[in-house]
Amino acid sequence: MPFREDAQQLINQKKFEDLEGLWMSQLDAKTLDVDAFLTIAKSLRKAEQRTQSDTLLGLLGDTLKERQLWPERLVVLKEIGRLSKHPASLRQPIEESLRKALGTHKGFPRAFEFAKFNDPASNPVERAEKIEAWLTYDEGEQFFMAGRGAGVVTELNPELGIARLDFEKDKRVSVPLGAAAKFLTPLPEGHILREKFRDPAALKAQATKSPSEMFALVLQSFGRAMMMGEVRDAMIGVVPEEKWSSWWTAARKNQQIVVSGTGAKATYAYAGSTGEAEKSIRRDFERADVKTKLDLARKHSARSKELADFFSSHLSTEAAKVAKNDPSTAWQILATLESLPGSYSSDVDTAALLGGPLASRTIAAVGDKQLRERALAQVRQNHPEWQKVFSESFFLDDEPRILTAIMDQLESAGATDLRDRLVDETLRYPRRHPRAFYWFVKRLSDDETLNDRASYALLFQMLDALTHDEFSPVRARLKDMFDKGGLALRIVMGVENEEQARKLQETLDRYGAVEEYRRDLIKQALLTKYSALREPQQEPVYATAAMLEQKRGELQHLRNVEIPANSKALQAAREMGDLRENFEYKAARSRAEYLSARVAELAGEISRVRLLDPNQIDTSAVRVGTKALLSNGDVRREVTVLGPWESAPEHGIYSNESEVAKKLIGHAAGEIVSFMGNDYMIESISKWTE
Repeated sequence: MPFREDAQQLINQKKFEDLEGLWMSQLDAKTLDVDAFLTIAKSLRKAEQRTQSDTLLGLLGDTLKERQLWPERLVVLKEIGRLSKHPASLRQPIEESLRKALGTHKGFPRAFEFAKFNDPASNPVERAEKIEAWLTYDEGEQFFMAGRGAGVVTELNPELGIARLDFEKDKRVSVPLGAAAKFLTPLPEGHILREKFRDPAALKAQATKSPSEMFALVLQSFGRAMMMGEVRDAMIGVVPEEKWSSWWTAARKNQQIVVSGTGAKATYAYAGSTGEAEKSIRRDFERADVKTKLDLARKHSARSKELADFFSSHLSTEAAKVAKNDPSTAWQILATLESLPGSYSSDVDTAALLGGPLASRTIAAVGDKQLRERALAQVRQNHPEWQKVFSESFFLDDEPRILTAIMDQLESAGATDLRDRLVDETLRYPRRHPRAFYWFVKRLSDDETLNDRASYALLFQMLDALTHDEFSPVRARLKDMFDKGGLALRIVMGVENEEQARKLQETLDRYGAVEEYRRDLIKQALLTKYSALREPQQEPVYATAAMLEQKRGELQHLRNVEIPANSKALQAAREMGDLRENFEYKAARSRAEYLSARVAELAGEISRVRLLDPNQIDTSAVRVGTKALLSNGDVRREVTVLGPWESAPEHGIYSNESEVAKKLIGHAAGEIVSFMGNDYMIESISKWTE
């Protein structure tokens, strides 16, 4: 049995004298396993044989000194010092071992002095470990750093606690010594990247001549699986940036390299032979879920016919198992197998998997967008109600290219009414269909021939969308529409509607989701197109269409009936003579002044009217045109906020200019508000018409 196991058995049996004999005989061995000796010494201490442990470690240290194995002796002395009550007594032998083991390092004198190793109050073990840690990053040592590639230490500065390295592009990069172990990977002797410093021209030539072999050498040197980004970093200065894509394509063709995972997180590992690589792939395949199995089959079917047949046979069996309960997975498997070289047989009808009433759901569950396109094409060809399937798929998919394909297919088939209904549904309920809404906005942005759909109403919907969580996956791209040259500016410059422009100007500041510089771009465009917006704007008068019509009727009645009648009465009173005592004249004149003032007031208010459109009312918070249901225990009341013309507090209708309304406006459902001296919770908010 090996020394370690034999010694541990003797400790367990408490045969400590026999252990000492075994230890001494092991010291005469040609090679000394220092780790094994240290492990046994620790086991002795646990067995409460501390004195024997220290004695045996001392003998080991002496033997290492005789053989001039200084790095190993330093390790043993540090272990003795950690357990000693008087580690300072080991200062001289530790210094001797330090100098013998590390004294040739260029930075040794500086590190030794800065560590104050000979300070009588210091612990020599701790100071020795500091010196060792610093000298790991001594001048000339070579390391790999993510994002920078291979580099060489040009300066060790213990005083500042940094090492400086030169990389291919970046020189004198400072790395804190305390964090160096995290960011720097040592390049030991034999590592392929060391050739970058010895013979860079030869390394570049080797990488160019055989990318696949170079890739294998990189993986072997690092001794672990690597992601593409790590390999790219390793090749900085070896493979030119402009040639990376072609080099990487060629490098991955090595049959001894095994890929695991997909996309940017895929890892690449080196196998000792092609056979080992295939065994590893088979093991990964057998343990994987269906999605991963399909990925492995796509990547590795070309390696050999046997492997391709293995994949295809296994996957076709899997498809048959799940066809009834999971038609989407079954269809994906069989559709993938059609493009792979392996042989297989299957009784599953792929067309039938997409032939039922839930075909759109089956397609939506297909994760790969190219396969979803193939599925839609198959439905288009075989399904009797393919238009219905396409319209359902439009709201289930999130890939812009597929949404465009659905619309184009409907249009080419003459189903323009269905196409338009899908767009209308999207614009009517953007929050239900955020991906479709973004697709529509993007299509308008890309195709200026569709400007007839680019209205102020759409712009308000875009602003509103930015505030809702449903749009978080596309929020950044929606914001791009508000940049210079974007759809928002096109709408502003292309639509003649000053009233809407003024409303937009006032609305912009309420939407904090749009950055200030973007809001300023829109505002500047509004002012450029509508110079009247620069003038101070009076407070608008909010009104419903019915109330506006009533006020216009009142104004018309005043102008056409009341004022002419009063003029006649005034003329008749004048004809009575003695205007000083003429009561009829004074009354008619007073009436004329009132009518004139009333006409001016009404005309001014009508000129400032902002119509309340039920379709444009936002019920996410209390605002003009909304109705709030308030509750306080068992007490519930409805409060409607409209314009001043329609104010009727006795019926729960308040002017937006009233103090009551101002306390409610801006609060959302679920919030507590103070109303008429009591606290109420807003249960719900609806349009005033509902």
